[in-house]
Amino acid sequence: FIHLLTLTLITAVAVWSGQSSSAPEPGSIKWYVEKAKEQGETSITMPAPQGIREEINTLDKALSTYHVAIAMPIASVTQAVDSYHIYTWYKLRILETLVAHPNPEVPPVLLPDSVLPANSNEIVIHILQGTVTIDGVRVTMISPDNHLLTLREKYLFFLSPDGSGKFAWLRAGPNAIFVIKPDNKIAPLVDKQSLMQIDVDASTLGSLDSMRKLAKAKAAELAQPK
Repeated sequence: FIHLLTLTLITAVAVWSGQSSSAPEPGSIKWYVEKAKEQGETSITMPAPQGIREEINTLDKALSTYHVAIAMPIASVTQAVDSYHIYTWYKLRILETLVAHPNPEVPPVLLPDSVLPANSNEIVIHILQGTVTIDGVRVTMISPDNHLLTLREKYLFFLSPDGSGKFAWLRAGPNAIFVIKPDNKIAPLVDKQSLMQIDVDASTLGSLDSMRKLAKAKAAELAQPK
């Protein structure tokens, strides 16, 4: 009887431990999905985790720091990359490089097969936002600092490439992407009224041609021997 009781207790502890370890962390994607299923919902919206953004307040500093390019998204895929992050990955076709800032010391990022191969005139980015279906529940992650891109539209990007040159981080956060309008005007993709956005507008008056001239001058300055 004692042996049977001991075995029963061990089994109970093992089952309880298994249930505990498999329970989703509060605030995780799986946690939101399970709450939705309990309530009979088939779609939910959850907030994106808040990250730390690089604070660059002037266009001059941005041109001195970031790889600046005009590019067009030509392919995309959305994935839940871990328990808390849903990313939409974009393959960008570089149409024009305004200032080059390679970062060979930054470790390469593992890219999804669906955005490969990335040719010499292409680079991949990801945006913390998007929609995926998990266990029959449509999960949409949103962030006030991000906005999804439109394929085949032109944008101005402030990028931080990794060591492979095939992926780039958006370390400037909301300042990293500007929409290029049909009249060659530029406007922030996400209007946060940051100091950098204000300075970009004051320095270029919203003109892509003015941005090109400033970038060309900065590239020439950076090319000068130290």
